[in-house]
Amino acid sequence: MIRISAAFFALAIACSAKAQLAVSVQDENSTGVPYAHVVWQVLNAPTKGVVVAGPEGKLTLPLDQSDVQGGVALRIDFIGYVPLLDTVYSMAPRSFRLKHAQLFDLDAVVVTGQYRPTTADKAVQRMHVIGAQQIQRMAAQNLGDVLGQELNMRLTQDNVLGTSLSMRGMGGQNVKILVDGVPVIGRQDGNLDLAQIDLTGIDRVEVLEGPLSVNYGTNALAGTINLITRKNTGNSSSFKAIGYVEPMGRLNLSVAAGQHFGKSDVLVSAGRNFFGGWAPGQSGLFSFKEHLADSTRYQPWKPREQYFGRLNYRYALTDRWTLNYKGEAMQDRIIDRGMPLAPYEERAFDSEFLTQRFDNALFATGKLNKGRHIDALIAHDRYQRTRSLSVRDLTTLEMQPVPGEADDSRFTLTNIRGTYANANDSAKLGYELGTDLNLETAAGERIADSTAQQIGDYAAFASAQWRPVQRLIIRPGLRYAYNTQYNAPIVPSIDARLQLDTAFTLRASYAEGFRAPSLKELYLYFVDVNHDIHGNPDLTAETSNNYSLSLNYRKAMEKGVLRGEIAGFHDRVHNLITLAEEGPTLYSYINVGEYRTLGGSFSLGWEAGHWSLNTGTAITGRYDTLGVRTGGTVYEYTPEVNLNATRNWRKQGWSITAFAKYQGEQQNYIYLDDGSLSRGRIASYVMADASVSKTLCKERLTVSVGCKNIGDITDLNATLGNGGAHSGPGAGSVPLATGRTFFLRMALDLKGKANTTTP
Repeated sequence: MIRISAAFFALAIACSAKAQLAVSVQDENSTGVPYAHVVWQVLNAPTKGVVVAGPEGKLTLPLDQSDVQGGVALRIDFIGYVPLLDTVYSMAPRSFRLKHAQLFDLDAVVVTGQYRPTTADKAVQRMHVIGAQQIQRMAAQNLGDVLGQELNMRLTQDNVLGTSLSMRGMGGQNVKILVDGVPVIGRQDGNLDLAQIDLTGIDRVEVLEGPLSVNYGTNALAGTINLITRKNTGNSSSFKAIGYVEPMGRLNLSVAAGQHFGKSDVLVSAGRNFFGGWAPGQSGLFSFKEHLADSTRYQPWKPREQYFGRLNYRYALTDRWTLNYKGEAMQDRIIDRGMPLAPYEERAFDSEFLTQRFDNALFATGKLNKGRHIDALIAHDRYQRTRSLSVRDLTTLEMQPVPGEADDSRFTLTNIRGTYANANDSAKLGYELGTDLNLETAAGERIADSTAQQIGDYAAFASAQWRPVQRLIIRPGLRYAYNTQYNAPIVPSIDARLQLDTAFTLRASYAEGFRAPSLKELYLYFVDVNHDIHGNPDLTAETSNNYSLSLNYRKAMEKGVLRGEIAGFHDRVHNLITLAEEGPTLYSYINVGEYRTLGGSFSLGWEAGHWSLNTGTAITGRYDTLGVRTGGTVYEYTPEVNLNATRNWRKQGWSITAFAKYQGEQQNYIYLDDGSLSRGRIASYVMADASVSKTLCKERLTVSVGCKNIGDITDLNATLGNGGAHSGPGAGSVPLATGRTFFLRMALDLKGKANTTTP
């Protein structure tokens, strides 16, 4: 009798309590949408409410059978997605799929360093995504335009060698730059020219701060930047044409087209970028009339012309296996016209720099059962840079090559990479196994002894992902490599991610790194009228210890999302390799002993339907053995502050965007006349841009006008290495930008109807 009474009592409690309707919200890639909003209302009744999903996109609605029998209206949405309306009539669990909107780039899928595609918020390492919409709002033309506004990054400009990058206080030689996971080659001064990396056809840029040496090996000490190309047409045809013009002499044109048929997607893009050169005091409007015979022929910012093209072909073997081929070609031509030579100014030295890239890669991706994933690629990249020097007769304009001054440097990289990952969400233990084989060759007149050189790096790596409790992930990793030039150490790492609650996420990492000197640092001999760069075959390989800690905050509210982050890092590099100035044009690669960076950052952002506001500040301290020997401070700090804001009027199709960044004073290395190494300074600056955009013709046409470099920054005061041992370094300047300029950007975007049929 007691048991029967207890059973009736439990049944009465269950009937009086509200049941729970389970709901799952996913995106187009079947990935949960974190913190999605579900607004519900019982039809023909005043009962309603709002429920916010958890980090996995799952939630429950406080409904029972009596509520749903007459229907419950649902509105499911989140910033960055198209709202979805539906009605439920039963208590059966429901799953809803949201489509990404064109307004924001929140929760973009990332792949760099991950076991399988996921969102940046769920990634174990600290990373963020610069999406296609942000690139469009910035009117960015190349990778340098995008990264120049990022915290913990600083750009350096050389008017022949191009735009280089430093990250977390370390030079670009410690930053791994990839395109679809394939390393980009072509470092001239230890850095890649970011102005050669066009953004046409780029879907997003994934930025991972801190070491990723276990996954990608050498160069990945300060961070990894992976450009992801567009590969999917969305089951429809598309055509996009973009024109960009600056009155001071820049005209860029590009087109991209895609077609889906059967199991295949084909995307083709091509374009031309033209820059007529610039000199201080140049009038606002560019003159296409060439001044070949007077002093105006010389321009500190050299005329430049680029052609580029890309082919992406994707074939779905099955619903689990895909093959993808990508081919890219780029040609970059820089013209350097010299000043007329004294005493009669009848002659001048003219140089031409021609760079050509040819990249090919074949990718295979397989999704197996129970969360297992296979990725493989084989790539072969070719890079060639030729330089010619001629004497031009300014009376007849005839040119004669200068004997012995021609340069033809050729580099290749063959990369074979494969990973196998087991990462079931419900499993406590996952793992990844991989191989990464790289063979790089170099040949040319400016390579030491004019003989071909090569360096091989053949590595295997593995990591395990342990989830002792649901909210904690610990991922140790290990990389072993055989390097044909140096004894490469075993490289360990450990990453941890702790979900404190629905709003706070804590990440921590430690990694060791190894960077072998590149072929150019070892053997390059590059000389022209502006540069004299010597390789150093006696360089010692770099090793490093890297620590990172970050706390992320993300709170979903009824009208938007509030984000915040506090992060800190400490990097310790032994035998740092850097390019030091021996004079205004003379450089040499050296080891500067121990080098450390210590820094932190704080950022805050708000994303809503009409507003996007982000601001942050960072400080980076640098320490080296040179400072200790010269009695300087232990750490020298450089501050940064950035701000970007976008205001949208959706119905009217208007938007206003502003970007600004303050970059504090920074140290550099210089050589004195007596051969000793010293420290110099590069002045601080503020770079600010603003633009207004309007969509027309049912959002098929977007017109943007704006101003770049509002502060009219050109050169920065700097210390140059041309002083004596007692006189001290000399004052001078280094180039940064071409001054204030205005731009017009027009983008035509046409899309066909989706094809949902399959053969």
